Amino acid sequence: MNTDSTISSRPIFAAVSVIVVLLAGGIGAVVGASGQERSVAMDLLGVVSFQMTPVSMAAFGMTVTASVLALLFGLVTVAARYDDAGKGV
Repeated sequence: MNTDSTISSRPIFAAVSVIVVLLAGGIGAVVGASGQERSVAMDLLGVVSFQMTPVSMAAFGMTVTASVLALLFGLVTVAARYDDAGKGV
């Protein structure tokens, strides 16, 4: 009798991702609130220009963090597909 069961870790990764993105937003809000030069616009590679306010910095932090996590989780998903294909060999 085999009692092994497989439990998906996706809900755990999703919960940790949400927590990390919210933390990045909080840190961005703190950085935006404590920014020394508020009248200076922030340029990102000469493309994006926005003021250093708590809301804009929180949104920037959350966007960048969510993008990086989505890229990493996407790469892991692709790698897992190729790993499952190699198990039958």
